[in-house]
Amino acid sequence: MAKCWQAVKVVFWAGLFVCGFWVAAQPAVASDLLEDWTGSIFAGYNQTNGNTEKASGSLTAEAIKKYEKSQITLKSNIFYSESDNSMDGQKWDALAKYSFDFGKEERWFNFYQVLVDHDYFADIDYRITPTVGIGYHISRTEDWTWDADAGLGYRITRYRVNQAQDDEAFTALVHTFMKKKVLENAFLSEDLTVYPGLESDAGVVLRSESVFTNPLSESLNLELKYIVDYNSEPAADKKKTDTQFVAGIKYEF
Repeated sequence: MAKCWQAVKVVFWAGLFVCGFWVAAQPAVASDLLEDWTGSIFAGYNQTNGNTEKASGSLTAEAIKKYEKSQITLKSNIFYSESDNSMDGQKWDALAKYSFDFGKEERWFNFYQVLVDHDYFADIDYRITPTVGIGYHISRTEDWTWDADAGLGYRITRYRVNQAQDDEAFTALVHTFMKKKVLENAFLSEDLTVYPGLESDAGVVLRSESVFTNPLSESLNLELKYIVDYNSEPAADKKKTDTQFVAGIKYEF
Protein backbone atom coordinates (compact mmCIF):
# COMPACT_ATOMS: atom_id res chain seq x y z
CA MET A 1 0.00 0.00 0.00
CA ALA A 2 2.85 2.37 0.87
CA LYS A 3 4.48 1.62 -2.47
CA CYS A 4 1.23 2.35 -4.30
CA TRP A 5 0.77 5.62 -2.43
CA GLN A 6 4.33 6.64 -3.28
CA ALA A 7 3.61 6.04 -6.98
CA VAL A 8 0.48 8.20 -6.77
CA LYS A 9 2.44 11.03 -5.15
CA VAL A 10 5.18 10.88 -7.77
CA VAL A 11 2.66 10.95 -10.64
CA PHE A 12 0.88 13.88 -8.97
CA TRP A 13 4.05 15.96 -8.64
CA ALA A 14 5.15 15.01 -12.15
CA GLY A 15 1.81 16.18 -13.52
CA LEU A 16 2.04 19.36 -11.49
CA PHE A 17 5.49 19.91 -12.96
CA VAL A 18 4.10 20.03 -16.52
CA CYS A 19 0.99 22.01 -15.61
CA GLY A 20 3.02 24.61 -13.72
CA PHE A 21 5.26 25.37 -16.68
CA TRP A 22 2.26 25.42 -19.01
CA VAL A 23 0.41 27.96 -16.87
CA ALA A 24 3.53 30.09 -16.53
CA ALA A 25 4.27 30.13 -20.26
CA GLN A 26 0.74 30.17 -21.70
CA PRO A 27 -2.15 32.44 -20.64
CA ALA A 28 -4.70 29.67 -20.24
CA VAL A 29 -8.33 30.24 -21.01
CA ALA A 30 -10.39 27.72 -19.04
CA SER A 31 -13.44 28.00 -21.29
CA ASP A 32 -11.61 26.64 -24.36
CA LEU A 33 -9.46 24.03 -22.59
CA LEU A 34 -11.38 21.14 -24.15
CA GLU A 35 -11.93 22.75 -27.56
CA ASP A 36 -9.94 22.39 -30.78
CA TRP A 37 -8.22 19.12 -29.93
CA THR A 38 -7.02 16.84 -32.72
CA GLY A 39 -5.67 13.34 -32.39
CA SER A 40 -5.70 9.71 -33.41
CA ILE A 41 -6.46 6.20 -32.16
CA PHE A 42 -4.46 3.21 -33.41
CA ALA A 43 -5.47 -0.43 -32.84
CA GLY A 44 -3.51 -3.47 -33.95
CA TYR A 45 -4.02 -7.21 -33.41
CA ASN A 46 -2.10 -10.35 -34.42
CA GLN A 47 -3.27 -13.96 -34.02
CA THR A 48 -1.25 -17.14 -34.65
CA ASN A 49 -2.81 -20.61 -34.57
CA GLY A 50 -1.37 -24.09 -35.00
CA ASN A 51 1.39 -25.65 -32.92
CA THR A 52 1.47 -22.44 -30.88
CA GLU A 53 -1.53 -20.29 -29.99
CA LYS A 54 -0.28 -16.71 -29.79
CA ALA A 55 -2.13 -13.40 -29.79
CA SER A 56 -1.06 -9.80 -29.27
CA GLY A 57 -2.85 -6.48 -29.22
CA SER A 58 -1.65 -2.88 -29.34
CA LEU A 59 -3.55 0.35 -28.68
CA THR A 60 -2.26 3.92 -29.05
CA ALA A 61 -4.16 7.15 -28.38
CA GLU A 62 -2.85 10.66 -29.01
CA ALA A 63 -4.43 14.07 -28.47
CA ILE A 64 -2.92 17.42 -29.49
CA LYS A 65 -4.03 20.97 -28.81
CA LYS A 66 -2.28 23.77 -30.70
CA TYR A 67 -2.13 27.42 -29.72
CA GLU A 68 -0.59 30.26 -31.71
CA LYS A 69 2.97 29.43 -30.61
CA SER A 70 2.61 26.42 -28.36
CA GLN A 71 1.26 22.90 -28.19
CA ILE A 72 0.05 20.34 -25.65
CA THR A 73 0.56 16.67 -26.49
CA LEU A 74 -0.94 13.71 -24.63
CA LYS A 75 -0.05 10.20 -25.77
CA SER A 76 -0.43 6.67 -24.43
CA ASN A 77 0.55 3.19 -25.68
CA ILE A 78 -0.68 -0.18 -24.42
CA PHE A 79 0.65 -3.58 -25.50
CA TYR A 80 -0.50 -7.04 -24.38
CA SER A 81 0.32 -10.53 -25.66
CA GLU A 82 -0.20 -14.13 -24.63
CA SER A 83 1.07 -17.51 -25.82
CA ASP A 84 -0.83 -20.77 -25.24
CA ASN A 85 -3.27 -18.85 -23.01
CA SER A 86 -0.47 -17.50 -20.78
CA MET A 87 0.45 -13.80 -20.69
CA ASP A 88 3.94 -13.18 -22.05
CA GLY A 89 3.81 -9.44 -22.70
CA GLN A 90 2.34 -6.47 -20.84
CA LYS A 91 3.58 -2.91 -21.12
CA TRP A 92 2.22 0.61 -21.28
CA ASP A 93 3.44 4.20 -21.29
CA ALA A 94 1.91 7.67 -21.04
CA LEU A 95 3.40 11.01 -22.09
CA ALA A 96 2.31 14.56 -21.28
CA LYS A 97 4.26 17.30 -23.07
CA TYR A 98 4.07 21.07 -23.45
CA SER A 99 6.20 22.94 -26.02
CA PHE A 100 6.53 26.63 -26.90
CA ASP A 101 7.99 28.00 -30.16
CA PHE A 102 10.21 31.08 -30.13
CA GLY A 103 13.07 32.79 -31.94
CA LYS A 104 13.55 33.67 -35.60
CA GLU A 105 10.73 32.15 -37.68
CA GLU A 106 9.79 30.33 -34.45
CA ARG A 107 12.22 27.56 -35.31
CA TRP A 108 13.33 27.02 -31.70
CA PHE A 109 11.12 25.54 -28.99
CA ASN A 110 11.36 24.69 -25.34
CA PHE A 111 9.52 21.74 -23.85
CA TYR A 112 8.43 20.31 -20.50
CA GLN A 113 7.30 16.70 -20.34
CA VAL A 114 6.62 13.72 -18.09
CA LEU A 115 6.89 10.11 -19.28
CA VAL A 116 5.48 7.25 -17.18
CA ASP A 117 5.97 3.66 -18.31
CA HIS A 118 5.49 0.08 -17.10
CA ASP A 119 6.85 -3.24 -18.40
CA TYR A 120 5.71 -6.34 -16.53
CA PHE A 121 8.17 -8.80 -18.07
CA ALA A 122 11.11 -6.40 -17.80
CA ASP A 123 10.25 -6.28 -14.07
CA ILE A 124 9.54 -2.53 -14.23
CA ASP A 125 6.61 -1.73 -11.97
CA TYR A 126 6.79 1.92 -13.02
CA ARG A 127 9.37 4.36 -14.31
CA ILE A 128 8.77 8.12 -14.21
CA THR A 129 10.93 10.61 -16.11
CA PRO A 130 10.13 14.34 -15.95
CA THR A 131 12.29 16.33 -18.40
CA VAL A 132 12.86 19.92 -19.57
CA GLY A 133 14.80 20.97 -22.64
CA ILE A 134 15.12 22.84 -25.89
CA GLY A 135 14.73 21.86 -29.53
CA TYR A 136 14.79 23.04 -33.14
CA HIS A 137 12.36 22.57 -36.04
CA ILE A 138 14.73 21.58 -38.85
CA SER A 139 11.95 21.14 -41.41
CA ARG A 140 8.19 21.77 -41.21
CA THR A 141 6.79 21.11 -44.69
CA GLU A 142 3.92 18.78 -45.56
CA ASP A 143 6.30 16.35 -47.26
CA TRP A 144 9.19 16.47 -44.78
CA THR A 145 9.10 17.06 -41.02
CA TRP A 146 12.18 16.92 -38.80
CA ASP A 147 12.52 18.00 -35.16
CA ALA A 148 15.52 17.53 -32.88
CA ASP A 149 15.66 18.32 -29.16
CA ALA A 150 17.62 17.61 -26.00
CA GLY A 151 17.12 18.14 -22.29
CA LEU A 152 17.76 17.11 -18.71
CA GLY A 153 15.53 15.10 -16.41
CA TYR A 154 15.27 12.79 -13.42
CA ARG A 155 14.49 9.08 -13.81
CA ILE A 156 12.69 7.20 -11.03
CA THR A 157 12.54 3.42 -11.46
CA ARG A 158 10.66 0.98 -9.24
CA TYR A 159 10.95 -2.74 -9.93
CA ARG A 160 8.11 -5.19 -9.57
CA VAL A 161 10.07 -8.07 -7.99
CA ASN A 162 13.69 -7.07 -7.44
CA GLN A 163 12.92 -4.05 -5.28
CA ALA A 164 16.51 -3.91 -4.05
CA GLN A 165 17.41 -2.57 -7.50
CA ASP A 166 15.02 0.40 -7.25
CA ASP A 167 16.91 3.52 -8.28
CA GLU A 168 16.69 7.22 -9.01
CA ALA A 169 19.15 9.09 -11.21
CA PHE A 170 19.59 12.27 -13.21
CA THR A 171 19.38 11.68 -16.94
CA ALA A 172 19.84 13.50 -20.21
CA LEU A 173 17.39 13.26 -23.12
CA VAL A 174 18.19 13.23 -26.84
CA HIS A 175 15.22 13.00 -29.19
CA THR A 176 14.47 13.31 -32.88
CA PHE A 177 11.31 12.89 -34.94
CA MET A 178 11.37 12.58 -38.74
CA LYS A 179 8.47 12.08 -41.15
CA LYS A 180 8.95 11.81 -44.92
CA LYS A 181 6.37 11.47 -47.69
CA VAL A 182 7.03 8.45 -49.91
CA LEU A 183 5.27 7.03 -52.94
CA GLU A 184 2.13 9.11 -53.65
CA ASN A 185 0.42 9.54 -50.29
CA ALA A 186 2.28 7.27 -47.85
CA PHE A 187 4.69 8.35 -45.11
CA LEU A 188 7.69 6.88 -43.31
CA SER A 189 8.46 8.19 -39.82
CA GLU A 190 11.02 7.60 -37.10
CA ASP A 191 10.56 8.64 -33.46
CA LEU A 192 13.81 8.04 -31.52
CA THR A 193 14.36 8.89 -27.85
CA VAL A 194 17.53 8.17 -25.86
CA TYR A 195 17.88 8.68 -22.09
CA PRO A 196 21.59 8.42 -21.16
CA GLY A 197 22.03 8.35 -17.38
CA LEU A 198 24.25 11.06 -15.89
CA GLU A 199 25.41 8.98 -12.93
CA SER A 200 27.62 5.90 -12.76
CA ASP A 201 25.76 2.66 -13.49
CA ALA A 202 22.63 4.64 -14.48
CA GLY A 203 22.75 3.08 -17.94
CA VAL A 204 20.98 4.11 -21.13
CA VAL A 205 17.28 3.73 -21.99
CA LEU A 206 16.31 3.92 -25.67
CA ARG A 207 13.04 3.70 -27.59
CA SER A 208 12.70 3.69 -31.38
CA GLU A 209 9.39 3.63 -33.24
CA SER A 210 9.57 3.28 -37.03
CA VAL A 211 6.22 3.61 -38.81
CA PHE A 212 4.94 3.19 -42.36
CA THR A 213 1.59 4.95 -42.86
CA ASN A 214 -0.67 4.50 -45.89
CA PRO A 215 -3.99 6.41 -46.09
CA LEU A 216 -7.12 4.35 -46.73
CA SER A 217 -9.55 7.27 -46.56
CA GLU A 218 -9.68 10.82 -45.23
CA SER A 219 -9.59 9.67 -41.60
CA LEU A 220 -8.36 6.04 -41.76
CA ASN A 221 -4.77 4.85 -42.25
CA LEU A 222 -3.06 1.50 -42.42
CA GLU A 223 0.04 1.52 -40.20
CA LEU A 224 2.96 -0.87 -39.82
CA LYS A 225 5.12 -0.29 -36.73
CA TYR A 226 8.50 -1.63 -35.67
CA ILE A 227 9.30 -0.73 -32.06
CA VAL A 228 12.58 -1.26 -30.20
CA ASP A 229 12.95 -0.81 -26.43
CA TYR A 230 16.50 -0.99 -25.05
CA ASN A 231 17.79 -0.78 -21.47
CA SER A 232 21.54 -1.18 -20.93
CA GLU A 233 21.02 -1.93 -17.22
CA PRO A 234 17.99 -4.27 -17.07
CA ALA A 235 16.71 -6.06 -14.00
CA ALA A 236 18.51 -9.28 -13.09
CA ASP A 237 18.09 -12.08 -15.66
CA LYS A 238 16.21 -9.77 -18.06
CA LYS A 239 17.15 -9.06 -21.68
CA LYS A 240 18.40 -5.64 -22.73
CA THR A 241 16.30 -5.39 -25.90
CA ASP A 242 12.60 -5.92 -26.67
CA THR A 243 11.13 -5.58 -30.16
CA GLN A 244 7.57 -5.43 -31.50
CA PHE A 245 6.11 -5.53 -34.99
CA VAL A 246 2.51 -4.30 -35.10
CA ALA A 247 0.10 -3.89 -38.00
CA GLY A 248 -3.16 -2.02 -37.49
CA ILE A 249 -5.59 0.76 -38.37
CA LYS A 250 -5.31 4.37 -37.21
CA TYR A 251 -8.33 6.67 -37.02
CA GLU A 252 -7.66 10.42 -37.03
CA PHE A 253 -10.03 13.05 -35.65
